[in-house]
Amino acid sequence: HHSDILTVSSSIMRLSVGCFALVAVIGVTQGAVVDLVNLVHQYEDEILGRSVGHPGIRDQGEEDEGEQLNDIGRPVEVHGWDDNLKLGQVSAVDVNLDDDPVIFHRGPIVWNAASFDKKNVLKEKKVVKEDTILTLDADKGKVKSSFGSGLFYMPHGLKIDQEGNTWVTDVGMHQVFKFTRGETKPSLVLGEKFVPGDDADHFCKPTSVAVASTGRIFVADGYCNSRVAVYDKDGNHLHDIRGNWNVVHSIVLFEQEDIVCIADREGKKVECLGAGLKSPQFFGQVSSTLSNLGRVYAIAGRGTALLAVNGKGSYYDPPTRGVTLDLANDNQLVDTWGDELVNPHDVAIARAGDAVYVVEIGPNAVRKFEVVTPAAEMF
Repeated sequence: HHSDILTVSSSIMRLSVGCFALVAVIGVTQGAVVDLVNLVHQYEDEILGRSVGHPGIRDQGEEDEGEQLNDIGRPVEVHGWDDNLKLGQVSAVDVNLDDDPVIFHRGPIVWNAASFDKKNVLKEKKVVKEDTILTLDADKGKVKSSFGSGLFYMPHGLKIDQEGNTWVTDVGMHQVFKFTRGETKPSLVLGEKFVPGDDADHFCKPTSVAVASTGRIFVADGYCNSRVAVYDKDGNHLHDIRGNWNVVHSIVLFEQEDIVCIADREGKKVECLGAGLKSPQFFGQVSSTLSNLGRVYAIAGRGTALLAVNGKGSYYDPPTRGVTLDLANDNQLVDTWGDELVNPHDVAIARAGDAVYVVEIGPNAVRKFEVVTPAAEMF
């Protein structure tokens, strides 16, 4: 361990000088930049003992307010990571228990103005014949395994719970599916196939799911209902949280805080409410509203960090980007990132906190960001 600050800083100097020399020498060859990035990462891991905290949030030990901004990890894109993937519209991403990203895509099916009738019924019922749920290698960006062919009509949300079960929503089928870890046939189905509605047994284009460690299920519902429908682990409807929302597009559960947050896409806000897991008396009560975020397509959480990605809005809205907010610190906006995002649709944070994934629809892409500590940004 280099506890000696001088040694570390002189090593940094040496490394940065070495890096520039390296760029000069191998700058022309393919893969040189990747090698350089790997070198830098190796260096961080070995010398700096790279600390992995919450993405966008400083370690708890740092109490000095003046230092605060210097201790924030920042998502930096790994360019070209998904270059070898051939995908349809990618609607969702999460990470599995091995910290590999899992994505949900629509194959050849495209959601457009003609997809649904005025009553929200899917007009052309064409099943996606290819595998829709793909597990990618976190390092290489290649498909490790896949399933989900012949099951879905208009894929939307995907969440992997703490037990490794995969939950997906299909907005064309108006249903929510649970796949027990390792299984490729659903073990639980909520909603009635192709039938939109607004009650215990029907959804209307449900978008996303959050699952508590107790097995309680929170369904963001969705495009045409303004509610979060809550079920027990067996799929029995318990109650609804209703709000003044316009397209409940994404949902995240902060279980320690007993709070569930939703992305109100067209209402251009994130609203956090009592989840009622520990304190039933606060169930559904608004604890905070985060505005000025533009059209929030997706949110993800880790620790007390909330990451959000927004899409194109009006002239007055913020540009397309990702933001990091600290819910423990007056919902302060601590970082903006992802300036190259075009049409982000979902976001996920690696369980280790060292990577962030964003999927996009048009361009159909999966983007990987590494969460770098400030020390790494010196090069």
